[in-house]
Amino acid sequence: MLMNLYLDAAEQAYRELTRLDQAAGDGDYGDNLREGLRGAVARIPDDADLAGEFETAATYFLDEVGGTSGPLIGLLFNDVGASLDQGGDGDAALIAGFDAGTAAISRVGEAKVGDRTMLDCLGPTLDDLHAARPPVDWTMVANQAFDHARATADLSPRMGRASYVGERAVGTPDAGAMGMALLFWALAVYRDPAVRGQLPDPAHLV
Repeated sequence: MLMNLYLDAAEQAYRELTRLDQAAGDGDYGDNLREGLRGAVARIPDDADLAGEFETAATYFLDEVGGTSGPLIGLLFNDVGASLDQGGDGDAALIAGFDAGTAAISRVGEAKVGDRTMLDCLGPTLDDLHAARPPVDWTMVANQAFDHARATADLSPRMGRASYVGERAVGTPDAGAMGMALLFWALAVYRDPAVRGQLPDPAHLV
């Protein structure tokens, strides 16, 4: 189950995500992501397909997870689930869902790439996906996602609570961007369990 893999990554990364968010936010991102995934996984039926996993997780994040990140992750999951439901669980439907979900996050959150948010992982990683030739090498994509998330350390935050910290946040990657990189980690392992050794260790993100 994909969401089990994502939860596994979030559990391993919990302390690091919390530390990163404490540098520029409320310090609750690790809690919100981990607890949201725990709640979602508990509600996903054993026979759920990939679309069903995303749709169940979307409902839980939208309805139950607090903070700024919870509803935005819910929006992403909702659009990915809807795309998979219509187009099957292939790479094209998955990418189309990420496109729609990323646009929804930008629209609702009023952020864009460069503002030091989860979009600074999602946006560039989607650019990589669209530039790549099929079939998708999800291991490469996940490693690129981590590179993009780490690159947020060079950005000054412009949105939310982090914007009040300003330049003091520079030098530390954005927790939300790292959380999205972990989703791509989970997707890579979901597509091919043998690639774990070719991916970053979720417990040591930076």
